[in-house]
Amino acid sequence: MKQVFFDGKGKLLVQDVPAPAAPANGALVRVYASLISSGTEMTAASGGGSLIKKALEQPQLIGRAIQLALREGIKFTAGQVQDISESWFPVGYSAAGMIIEPGRESGNFQAGDRVACSGAGFANHAEVDAVPQNLLATIPDGVAYKQAAFTSVGSIALQGVRRAEVSLGETVVVVGLGLIGQITTQLLDAAGCLVIGSDPVGERRELAAKLSGAQTIDPTLGDASAQVMALTGGLGADKVILCAATKSSSPTNEAFKMCRERGRVVMVGAMGMDIERTEFYNRELDFVISRSTGPGRYDRDYEERGIDYPYGLVRWTEQRNMAAFLQLVADGKLDLDSLITAEFPVEQAGEAYQAVQEGAVGVLLTYGEPTAEGVPAVEKVLVRASTPKRGKIGLALVGAGNFAKAVHLPNIKKSEFFDLQAVISDGVSAAQVAEKTGAKIATTDLDAALVDPDVDVVLIATRHHLHAGQTIRALRAGKHVLVEKPMALTVADCRAMIEAAQEAGVLLTVDFNRRMAPTAQALKAALDQIGGPKTVIFRVNAGPLAASHWLNDLNEGGGRLLGEGVHFVDFVAGMIGGDPLTVSAQGSLDGQDFVITMRFVDDSLGVVAYTGRGDPAFPKERVEAFAGGGVAVLDDFKTLAFSRMHGQPIRGGADKGHRALLENFGAAIQGKAALGVSGLDGLRATRIALVARESMRGGETIDMRAWQESPAADPDSGGS
Repeated sequence: MKQVFFDGKGKLLVQDVPAPAAPANGALVRVYASLISSGTEMTAASGGGSLIKKALEQPQLIGRAIQLALREGIKFTAGQVQDISESWFPVGYSAAGMIIEPGRESGNFQAGDRVACSGAGFANHAEVDAVPQNLLATIPDGVAYKQAAFTSVGSIALQGVRRAEVSLGETVVVVGLGLIGQITTQLLDAAGCLVIGSDPVGERRELAAKLSGAQTIDPTLGDASAQVMALTGGLGADKVILCAATKSSSPTNEAFKMCRERGRVVMVGAMGMDIERTEFYNRELDFVISRSTGPGRYDRDYEERGIDYPYGLVRWTEQRNMAAFLQLVADGKLDLDSLITAEFPVEQAGEAYQAVQEGAVGVLLTYGEPTAEGVPAVEKVLVRASTPKRGKIGLALVGAGNFAKAVHLPNIKKSEFFDLQAVISDGVSAAQVAEKTGAKIATTDLDAALVDPDVDVVLIATRHHLHAGQTIRALRAGKHVLVEKPMALTVADCRAMIEAAQEAGVLLTVDFNRRMAPTAQALKAALDQIGGPKTVIFRVNAGPLAASHWLNDLNEGGGRLLGEGVHFVDFVAGMIGGDPLTVSAQGSLDGQDFVITMRFVDDSLGVVAYTGRGDPAFPKERVEAFAGGGVAVLDDFKTLAFSRMHGQPIRGGADKGHRALLENFGAAIQGKAALGVSGLDGLRATRIALVARESMRGGETIDMRAWQESPAADPDSGGS
């Protein structure tokens, strides 16, 4: 399918990419029309979307880049910046089409339904979009796809009018008569208001007068507030709605002067907010913000997970605004056809954006016409010509995110064992990585790679809640699997993965790479020479993580304990060499900090102290091991030093063992070595993390053997 992107430098691209898969709580939509935003998207079209330019304008980003360079090295950081600049970023947030495939939890939506789609990252300029259910609205009979493509922009205008709390007969000034401003004037006219439109472009003033009967003023003539006062008999407007986009605060402060006493100003567009107090205070004005399309916007639970707000408490949500806007169009209250300045097929997206830059108000991209055959079919697999090298193990990468591109792909390229055959990810990442690496298959469908005889191995680097299902599918297809940590989020899933590998006679390993690092291997060799108890302490300065980050979602990422803590739990258990007898833990209420203590069979102790509250510029990881009267200190996997302990000191660049683990996996597949990390290690780490979580809740030390036999550890409950 064809989709429009901008790269990291602001260059427009129209690319062929695989269609996305249907989201569980949404639907796959065949798009027939999408609307270009003359505000938001033109920032990217004019070069304002350059990530390098944005970084230069934000010193804190430069500081982070320096920290990254100090921690990971200049070469790694430069590669990350280069990768970002070459990445494709989808654009668009208002589209309309027909549902091809509803998700299994998509409520009342069915294949063949005509729907409007909303949301940046979902309602893309693409032939096929995957859209969550709360960002879909049924198109009423009589409303064309081209009209329904205005729904997101129309909902923004409608929410602005709601925030203005207008009444019949009130006078309302609309500042900025672009796309949102034009729809706003029509909504106000339909609500029985007297409308005054303000815009420096004469054609836009004329259009507003034609569509809504608005009186207009020309701000270029000077003193716009005086012009409003002249039209209102010196009383001023009841409300002012700001729909323009400018960094200047002058229009905001001018709006205060346009109002009557105790009037209201609503900011819809992105404008300066250096507010001058005098007019604002003297008139005792209300000043409110209208947040995009309405309640639910920016709420992941609402937009992505389909959790609606109670109708009686939140009457007008994002989706209900979409439906209300479409009904107004169906009832003939809004004239959208007059706003359509130009239409371009998606292949001519460059010309469409140029038209918007030159002042066109409503510009649509089109994607063919609906047929009489009903629900259209969609091709989910993009095949690229590439011949695998002999003697190499064909590998499929599932999840081509930033980490996979920065770490796994370079290691695969350097490997003596592997050859990348397929990339399974969202359509954009799959197409980009396949093009860059020469992989023959780019797809959103895992099964397309599993049936390929040239694929022997699957490397899974997706979000944590997907690991178990994808791994089991790959194992049952007879493929060896390397899965990112955590192996799974439940004990039951870990066991099912191990059983699937055993039944298929294939290898399963988990990317607990740190144990394979040169410093870790040398530390392990030194500890193995010492009899008696050992104490290993792993301190992790993980850095802050936004509360909204997916890793903090227990169902999706497992939280920082299960999502990241397993790495360090595995390392400590691996260094001591065994399963702990007891586990106790304490943690912060927000889940960002925790300390886990493990006691092993010979009275060895392992401690993981993890915090997200430290300075990210400070070294991230430090291991201290105490045994037999000696001490070993491993700093950030760069150096290893010994004091009165026999071992080989190491000093060099950071190496966390990613490539070593991959090469070990390849050697094991060819029968040349045993796995350094197995599925049993993954099961152990997940079990310890879940026991630690239970210890935090109950405030007690837990016997691992008793926990395994308790109902909480039953495979059917996932051990939680």
